[in-house]
Amino acid sequence: MFARLRVLAVVAVALSSLLSAGSASVSAATLIGKGLYIKKGVTIEIDGKKAVFKDPILNKAGHLLLPMRDLYEAIDAEVYWDKKNQTASAVRNGKRVDLTINSAIARVNDKKVTMNVAPLMYKYRTYVPLRFVSENLDGKVYWNQGEQTVEITLNHQEAPTTSPQEDPYVLHMNNKRIIMEDPLIIRGGRTYIPANYFYENLENTTANWVSDSQLEFQIAGLNFVFSNGSQNVLVNQEPVQIEEKPFIQSGKMYVPVHFIVNALGGNLRILTDKKAMYIYLYHYMFTSDFLEKTVGSTTRPAYVPNASLEGSRDMLVSDNPERVTPALVPNPAATLSQHNVNSADSVNEHRIFGWHLNKLGKEAKIGITIQNISRSNSLEVTGSKGYVKTSGNSWINYDIGLPIADKVLNDKLNDSESKGIVIQPGETKVIETYELHPNYIIGFLQDVDIRSINGGNGEYTIRTVLTTNDTDLTSIHSEQVPIDPYAAHPRGAWPNAEIRANLPAYTVGSPEVGYNISNGNTDHFLSEENSLSKVNGSVGNSGHFGMNYKVNIPIINPTGKAKTIKLKIAGRGGLYSGAVKMNGNVHLIPTLKPFTEYAELPAYTVTGAEEMISLEIMHAGGASLPAAIYVEAK
Repeated sequence: MFARLRVLAVVAVALSSLLSAGSASVSAATLIGKGLYIKKGVTIEIDGKKAVFKDPILNKAGHLLLPMRDLYEAIDAEVYWDKKNQTASAVRNGKRVDLTINSAIARVNDKKVTMNVAPLMYKYRTYVPLRFVSENLDGKVYWNQGEQTVEITLNHQEAPTTSPQEDPYVLHMNNKRIIMEDPLIIRGGRTYIPANYFYENLENTTANWVSDSQLEFQIAGLNFVFSNGSQNVLVNQEPVQIEEKPFIQSGKMYVPVHFIVNALGGNLRILTDKKAMYIYLYHYMFTSDFLEKTVGSTTRPAYVPNASLEGSRDMLVSDNPERVTPALVPNPAATLSQHNVNSADSVNEHRIFGWHLNKLGKEAKIGITIQNISRSNSLEVTGSKGYVKTSGNSWINYDIGLPIADKVLNDKLNDSESKGIVIQPGETKVIETYELHPNYIIGFLQDVDIRSINGGNGEYTIRTVLTTNDTDLTSIHSEQVPIDPYAAHPRGAWPNAEIRANLPAYTVGSPEVGYNISNGNTDHFLSEENSLSKVNGSVGNSGHFGMNYKVNIPIINPTGKAKTIKLKIAGRGGLYSGAVKMNGNVHLIPTLKPFTEYAELPAYTVTGAEEMISLEIMHAGGASLPAAIYVEAK
């Protein structure tokens, strides 16, 4: 389903070190071409002995390149040259590296690997990247900044890697069977495998060595940066301290399996007696593909004009208190949010959106209930469907927010057993229940349709309730607990769960325009003042969490020719992610840094004089708002 990108190889030779030596470093480099320098004053040592090269050492983009034959002879590698294909091959210790002039694609033991700098020709000499070939031919490279010396240590013992392990583990990655060429390693009771087993066998993955000791890779929109021997991991740019310590062995970053599986959401089974490992990752929980992230600045957008609420479904938001603590919820049974309904409509449509973190120190149960307070009119639940996600991780927009948005825009909410139940006068029924472990966060969205059976007014109360001592959820009729005044998360009830914005018409040939949605100003209709539920406090939902945000973009094309419209989405307040539907197709927006990253939607071709582009967006819970939509013709 997802398009895989090639894995980037480790090729950097401490760029920052080479460029931070001040004026002495500048004077030691002579520009000989575009981005290509002769690097002077650098010493090459191999196994502690100084190596002398007759031809100059080159530096391109911070990577040292040496004459191919001289380098290969110095490290005792066999050299082969294919003149027709301009390919140089070297074999050492059972390893083979094939490099082609001006190509960043290398072959290591017949596997394609992408390099950051390609081999090149200079004065009829073939130059190859020093670190890449040395490490892939069983050597280790160290840059001594103080001495301006490259120290290469060679492994002189034959260690062919083409032969399989004597008794290898069999890895089952989402039902794909892989015979592991590398050992599974257990340290401190923790299981580690090379990271490449994840990013080479899963779709929608990229990987990049950002330094000699740091590996960055992304799976289904979640970004990791592991450091050799460090418990500190960056997850979507957020520092996380784990119990395990990733490490580098044989040039590969070994990562903790349990951590990755738990972070992505999944299941792990290790059968030691059968030497088998089963990894199932729930990134297939996403129906839609991720848009590609692009690094680049965006202009300052205007506030979106002409926004209004629409739709027949109202909305109850239960997100305050978000951190459910003993101080905020002192009783073992409590109401977290409520919405009192009194309607003459035959059918009333409701949406309940909840988001809570269990800091009570014990197991909790959360439920959605409806209490029929009418004396004579019975109620029928004619529709009930929703989706819930829980997570013990801190990257909740990925674990919880994105899956909910994906389900809503794809119209794939799960049917609930409460559909079809009848609630008699004075009776309370449970619509849905959720278990919530300590220190876990829950996000849920439930759409419920209620019909008045006897034709009278529907009079009932919708609640989200919580218990820590197995209190019957239907018995909890208390008023909603006071809001947390120090954490402005939304709570309240509002008459609509949809919002629509009509952008000003864009004329082909005009400069790019951008508009901020969910900006807390021109489209802030879910305010505290407008809430239908104010008991013990209400907080506005300026970020429109749990809502469908529809955007119409009129396009005027006076050229008489087909034109391509480029649309992109960017975060403007913090890390942003969400889902967007365009032309009936839903796309996931990966985590975007504000001002410096954006996601580009599929190109739209305008053939007529006037056309309308329609988008439907749902922000991921946990994302930062506002978000901006940019329009430009190409």
